[in-house]
Amino acid sequence: MAKIKSALDIQLDLTRPIEELTEVISAVIASQPARRKEILKGLDIAIGDALAGIQAQEEKEQKVVDS
Repeated sequence: MAKIKSALDIQLDLTRPIEELTEVISAVIASQPARRKEILKGLDIAIGDALAGIQAQEEKEQKVVDS
């Protein structure tokens, strides 16, 4: 049985994370134009969760410093 996969082989330059990730996101969105909004909303949620985690950790560390 034939197996057909749609895949993107990616190599990132980790010295330029913002630019590289932006290019990857653009490539994914270009390959899925009908799902563009869904993809971006999912990324928005994931990024928001990551930022909230960083904020919580920073606040926790600040409380330790203030004590």
